[in-house]
Amino acid sequence: MKTKWFSKVLSSLFALTLIFGSVSFASAKGPENGKPQAKPAKGHEEDKSADKEDKSTGKEEKRKKVTTKKVVIKSKVGKSLEKRVNASESTINSLTKSINTYFGVNEDGTIDKELSKKTAASKYNSYKGKLNAEINKLRAFDKQIASYKKKYKSITAELDELAVKSKELQKLAANEIARVKTLAKEASAPKPEDDPTQPTEQPTEPATEPATEPTEPATEPTQPAA
Repeated sequence: MKTKWFSKVLSSLFALTLIFGSVSFASAKGPENGKPQAKPAKGHEEDKSADKEDKSTGKEEKRKKVTTKKVVIKSKVGKSLEKRVNASESTINSLTKSINTYFGVNEDGTIDKELSKKTAASKYNSYKGKLNAEINKLRAFDKQIASYKKKYKSITAELDELAVKSKELQKLAANEIARVKTLAKEASAPKPEDDPTQPTEQPTEPATEPATEPTEPATEPTQPAA
């Protein structure tokens, strides 16, 4: 009886040992398995964000390249219109060269020309008239472009390209009108040495002392000898 009872006690102790041992093992292992994952280093996060920015910047640059890509004029209608706008461009460039030559415009923007007010005004009006004529041609060109957009929808991109160039040339011509006005004003402005409003200084003569006559020594009259 004692042997059976002793064996039962040993069995119970062994069972309890197994139970507590497994629980302690599980509790010891649990924190490792349940341990939260380490956060990535801050530098790693910054690298990832930088990579994302680089990729987004690259995409934006590609989009810009796509949007700023020049349209090649291929259609017959487009080429005909292109000749007209190119002719205006050539005329405006020729007028710019003529203005620079006539007024003697230097690299620093100064001029070597001296003109009377009448001549300067005449030259300004001449260049202004020619440049305004090109602006009016380009405005008429814009109206034709607008009507062609309704008629030739298949070449809208070409027409848009030509319309943009027309606007740029109109702005260039307007800037040249303003520039030649400034040049004419500078060329006819009186120079400092020729300005009649400036008082002229009279040469000053050195001060002279009044001339003094030589004085003779006073002599007393002599009495005749007795």
